[in-house]
Amino acid sequence: MFCRKLLAAKSLSLQYVSNMERLFPLTYSKRFSNAKYRKRKNYAVNHIKNELTVKPAFVDLSLNSPVSNETESEQASHFETISELNKKISELTKDLNVIRQETDADKIGSEEIAKGLSKKKSLSGTPDKSIEMSSVQCGGCGALLHCQDVTIPGYLPSEVFKNLTMEELKESKCQKCHKMQHQGMVFDIRASDEKVYEIMRKISSERCLVLLVIDLFDIENSIPDIFSQMLTERTTIHVIGNKVDIIPQDQPNYLEAVEETLITACKKRGLNRHNVKEVSLISAKTGYGVEKLISSLLANWGMRGNVYMIGTANSGKSTLYNSLLHSDYCYYKVRDVIPKASVSVWPGTTINILKFPIMNSKTNWLMKMRQKRLMETQAKEILRHKKMKEEIKKQKKLVASSVITTLHGKVEKTDFTNDAEKRALYSGFDLVAYEYKGDQVRSNDGKEFIMETPEKYDETDFTDSRFLCDTPGLLCDNQVHTELTPEELKLIIPTRKIVPHCYLLKPDHTVFITGLGRIDFVEGNQDVMLVIFISSKLPVFVLPSHEAEEFYHNNIGTNILGVPLGDESRLTKLPPLKSEDIRIHLQDHPQKLAALDLQLSSLGWVSVIGMARGFEIDIDVTLRVYTSGALGTYQRPPTLREAQAFHRKRMGNSFKYRRNKSKLLLSKGERL
Repeated sequence: MFCRKLLAAKSLSLQYVSNMERLFPLTYSKRFSNAKYRKRKNYAVNHIKNELTVKPAFVDLSLNSPVSNETESEQASHFETISELNKKISELTKDLNVIRQETDADKIGSEEIAKGLSKKKSLSGTPDKSIEMSSVQCGGCGALLHCQDVTIPGYLPSEVFKNLTMEELKESKCQKCHKMQHQGMVFDIRASDEKVYEIMRKISSERCLVLLVIDLFDIENSIPDIFSQMLTERTTIHVIGNKVDIIPQDQPNYLEAVEETLITACKKRGLNRHNVKEVSLISAKTGYGVEKLISSLLANWGMRGNVYMIGTANSGKSTLYNSLLHSDYCYYKVRDVIPKASVSVWPGTTINILKFPIMNSKTNWLMKMRQKRLMETQAKEILRHKKMKEEIKKQKKLVASSVITTLHGKVEKTDFTNDAEKRALYSGFDLVAYEYKGDQVRSNDGKEFIMETPEKYDETDFTDSRFLCDTPGLLCDNQVHTELTPEELKLIIPTRKIVPHCYLLKPDHTVFITGLGRIDFVEGNQDVMLVIFISSKLPVFVLPSHEAEEFYHNNIGTNILGVPLGDESRLTKLPPLKSEDIRIHLQDHPQKLAALDLQLSSLGWVSVIGMARGFEIDIDVTLRVYTSGALGTYQRPPTLREAQAFHRKRMGNSFKYRRNKSKLLLSKGERL
C-alpha cells in the first residue's frame, strides 16, 4: 500500500513539475531538469519533501490555473497522500541523516570501533566494573581498553566490549578516540607526568634513536629542559622541525635560515652536548620532506634499535606517526592493518606508546623497488613543477597562490607484494594484467576482486623486529595552548601558510595581539615596524598606550580580541598578563631588516624592524612585552630578515601596511 502511494505521489509531482516548467521556463528548467545541479548542491530527502508539497500547492492555490484535468476532490486526495508521504519521509529522515553523517565520516577517516559493529552501538552503553581491564591498547591513543569507568582513558561501553573477540579488540579504538575521529569531538585525555617520565627513563636505558619533533611555529617552547636532562649523551638524536609548510618565504634560501634558527635554539637548550646526528625540516601534514626523512632513517639507522618520537604536545608527532605508518618505513604486510593514531587540536591525545614494526633496510630487493618508485615519483614531480612554472610565466609575474607556494610532498607506499602473495589473498584472481590498491584488485578487463583473507597484526610475530614508537606529548608550562579551550585552539593554531601582519608602532603606543599578547613602546627615539607571524584568524589592534587598559577591560573575552573567549569565570582560569622589558639596539642592524624576533608563547612571534628617520648614533628602543603569566617569551636573532617581502605601502594614515601576497621567489641566476 505504501509503495502504491509513493508511486502515485511521484507521478503527481512530476506532472506538476512539467506544468511549472511550461509556466516559468527560466525559473524552473534549471532547478528541476538539471541533474548535475541537484548533485552539486547535494539535495537531501528534506529538500525533495519540500518540492513535493510546496510547489504543487503554490501552483494550484496561488495561480489558480488548470494544471490537470482532475477534479478538486481528486487533487485534494492526492495532496493528502503527499502529506502522509511527507510524514513517512520525516520519520525516515532522522535515521537517514545520522547514517549519512556517519558514512561521510567513514570516507574521511577509516577504522571502525569494532569489526561488524555499527557506529550507533559504539557510541552508547553502560560501564561494568566487574569485567577486568584488557591488555590490549587502543589503536588511537594507546590506553588499555576496558569497560569499567567512562572517565578513564581506553573506555568502551560494556555492551560492545563483552562481545568483541581478541582479534576484534586489537582492531578497535576506545570511545573517545572514535568520537574524535568520526564526530570531531574533543576530550581532555592526557598522559600523566609520571607516565612521560617513565617512558623517558626507558628510552635512556636502551640503545635507540630519538626523533625529537619540534614545532617550528613555537621553537623555543617546544624544547623543554627535561629532554636534555633525561636523555643521555650517548643517545642518538635526529632533530625534526615540523610544520615548515606554514612558514612564509622572505627570500629564496629562507629554509636555510629556518634551519639555522632551529639549530641555535637546540644549542641553547643544551642539546649540543648530546649525540645529534641530523636535522630535518618537514611537514607531516603536506608530506614535504617525509620521504627524504624515511630514506635517511633506513640508510643511517636501519635496524640497529627501536626509534622513539618525542616532543611537546601539538608538535605534530601523531600526524607524523600516521604518515610513516602508511609509507615504506612500516613493514609492508601490516601497514594497512595497524590503526592510525588519534589526531586532535587538543594537546596530549596520545597517552601511551603506539608502535609499528620497521621495514628491514638490509633487504636489498625491497630497497631497490623503493628506489625505483622514488625515481618515478620524482620524474612526475619535475613535470608538474615545469607546468606550474609555465603557467606563472604566462602571467608575466611571480605572484602565486598559497597553494602553489606552500611546500608539498607525496608520501606513497611501494607495492612490495609479489603475484604469488596477492593471489593467495583473493579468490578467482588469476589474471596477469591488473591494478592493485589496498584491499582491492581491478583486472585489465574490468573485473574486481576483493580481499577475503586480510592480514592480521600480532606483535608477538615480530619479536626480532625494531619498532617506531610514538610517545605521549609533554605538556610544557610555557605554552599557553595548554590553558585554552578547543574553540580557542582552533583560532590560534595556523592551518595554512602564514601571511604576516605588518604594523607601524610609534612611541607611547600599544599593539594588542588578541587578548593573550601585548607590546608597549615604552622608550625610544624612532618608530619601529612589527611583522607579526600569527594565525590569519586572530585580530591585531594598535592604539595609544593611555587608552590600552580601558580597551582591554572592555573587550577581553569577546570576539573583538578573539582569544580568550568567555565570561569572568572563564577568564579567571587563565594567568593574567604580565610584562617583561626588552631593550633593542637598532643601530647594530641594517635599516629595513629585522633586528630580532620576539616569541609570544603559542601565539607566534613578532619581528622588530627599525624605521630610521635621521642619523642618530644611539638608536635604542625599549618594548614592554606581555603574555599570559609572562610565560613563553623569548628573544632570538631574526629567522626571516627580509621584511619588505611581506608588506607594501601603508593604508592611508593608519598604522597598518598592506599585506603582500604569497610569492614564488627565485634564487639569483635561477630562471623560469
